[in-house]
Amino acid sequence: MKKLHLFTPGPTMVPGDVALAGAKDMVHHRTDQFYEIYEECAVKLQTIFETKLRVLTLNSTGSGAMEAAVSNLVSPGETMITFNGGKFGERWTKIGNAYRCNVHEVKYEWSDASTPDKLEQALKDAPDTVGVFTQLSETSSGVLNPIKDLTEIAHAAGKLIIVDAISGLLAHPCPMDDWDLDVLISGSQKGFMMPPGIAFIVLGPRAVEKMEKTDRTGFYFDLVAAIKNDAKRTHPWTSNVSLFQQLNVALDMLLEEGLPNIHKRHEIQGEAVRSAADALGFKRLSEKFPSNVLTPILMPEGIDSTKVAKFMRDEWGIFMAAGQNDYKTKIIRIGTIGYQDYFDTIMGLAAFEMAMKKFGAPIELGVGVKAAQEVFMSYLC
Repeated sequence: MKKLHLFTPGPTMVPGDVALAGAKDMVHHRTDQFYEIYEECAVKLQTIFETKLRVLTLNSTGSGAMEAAVSNLVSPGETMITFNGGKFGERWTKIGNAYRCNVHEVKYEWSDASTPDKLEQALKDAPDTVGVFTQLSETSSGVLNPIKDLTEIAHAAGKLIIVDAISGLLAHPCPMDDWDLDVLISGSQKGFMMPPGIAFIVLGPRAVEKMEKTDRTGFYFDLVAAIKNDAKRTHPWTSNVSLFQQLNVALDMLLEEGLPNIHKRHEIQGEAVRSAADALGFKRLSEKFPSNVLTPILMPEGIDSTKVAKFMRDEWGIFMAAGQNDYKTKIIRIGTIGYQDYFDTIMGLAAFEMAMKKFGAPIELGVGVKAAQEVFMSYLC
């Protein structure tokens, strides 16, 4: 027998009640039955995003919300600053280029972060920028960026800040209203404990004002149309009805746990995996700016992370992510996000140790697991 266990930074494992909600009878998306589900989700999402503003939902993965942010806020030829410290910072650049924007890209090593000094320099180099596009947590590198500090700098310069929190929301605090963010984005397949297919985007007043002046170039991701339809408790296009039935259940579970407890759970999980890696003698890519979404562990010389990940997946049903781009064969990314409890993590670490031992790493079995257990003991017992 082989069960499947996801320790990836997304998609993540889905609770049984959430999965079963997707099997409910289909309702039509232009009916009161769906409008009620839509509005229940919209109200609950305000608590998750810590905002009094409406949270728009798009029938796409998180990348759709990223594309919507660019196409609705930056006219062709206008300047946007992007921070590229990983694959998803790079995605901001690619989207900007696709929409013929003037992209001022700040590129840096994946172990680094979007630090305030980098933003201050970028604003000097590109003073005509419309906005700053960055990540809360960079999923390819496991780096957490200082969004509150970046927001203060961007606003002092009169610029918008647009935050991709697709993986980072719920794993870390990112309060829309308290931090005065302009745009905050997330996706269903990470901390929301959902299948992929719903993107979330919140627009602050400065972003809405800018959007009204933008030469918008999108159609499906027209946020003006999304706002108009949100007022009628629906979408401009066909809604992901079954996913919204699942979302309603997932949000109830998250709200019952409470945001402070959710943030603490992710903090403990992240600390446990980092402690395990350190105890085993492995270096971590994001040692200076660690995120609780995932821990990227550097492979010892001669061990290919893609082979380790494939072996665990195919032989044991344990899904962990190898690296991307230059780090494709050099890191294993162990996710600690979403529907994952402390004992799931212990199991995942045990499998990781066994796989690393099989591939020749000079480690003693149980050392990492023990370190994680000690972290959990300090909080739970």
